[in-house]
Amino acid sequence: AVVSTQSTGYMDGFNQELDAFIGRIERRAKEKTDKLMAEIEAEEREKRLGPGGLDPQEVYEELPPELQNCFDSKDIGMLQEVLTAMKPDEAQVWLKKCIDSGLWVPGPSDDGDDAPPPEQ
Repeated sequence: AVVSTQSTGYMDGFNQELDAFIGRIERRAKEKTDKLMAEIEAEEREKRLGPGGLDPQEVYEELPPELQNCFDSKDIGMLQEVLTAMKPDEAQVWLKKCIDSGLWVPGPSDDGDDAPPPEQ
């Protein structure tokens, strides 16, 4: 049946309900999208965790700038110099965080004094 122009009250009510319905759908879509994004971020973080359960990205961002430079340049000699210039307990804390996050993977002969193996 065709709604006549005389039933403006009906049309007003219909439009209000339609707007409310659209609002509920948009809110629910946003909630679902936010929940899904949080799950994806948690999964990505879980994949990034190093052997000690730390996130390498978070550990890298916490590192002092001079240590970040060592990792950026991949210069083991500079890393050794920076660590030996620090207080021993401070250097140990940073090195442990780097190992636990997977930023640094100690080799079988890593005792802090060895030079990197020569390239062939």
